Amino acid sequence: MEAVFNQCIEEERQRDRTVVLSSHILSEVETLCDRVSIIRAGRTVETGTLAELRHLTRTSVTAELAGPVPALGDVVGVHDIHVDGTRLRCHVDTAALDELLVRLTAVGVRGLTSQPPTLEELFLRHYQTSSPAGEKAAVR
Repeated sequence: MEAVFNQCIEEERQRDRTVVLSSHILSEVETLCDRVSIIRAGRTVETGTLAELRHLTRTSVTAELAGPVPALGDVVGVHDIHVDGTRLRCHVDTAALDELLVRLTAVGVRGLTSQPPTLEELFLRHYQTSSPAGEKAAVR
């Protein structure tokens, strides 16, 4: 049934129609929706494409380096730095990605994984405090 539902949504998209989907299944929302609105306490707190919303939060970066991890504490926008030998894990604001990569490539990068925030992470950012019952994301 999920495949049939996805096909129906795609057919409507091809007809240039809008389908409003309200769901707590955020993986489904990521797959099906062009635009997302996050509603909290009856008010829209965020709206846009997933790409637009992802620019508002941090990217997770994991790097395996050829040498010691360079000092990154002075790079504004690099957060939650975890170093294990030559392995680095951190979160990076979009504006700081260039500077982080410059520092890492100076040492030598053997492996790099960069992952944008998931819709769930974007959604939870608005729900870090207690929220009234029944709130959910409305997506379109």
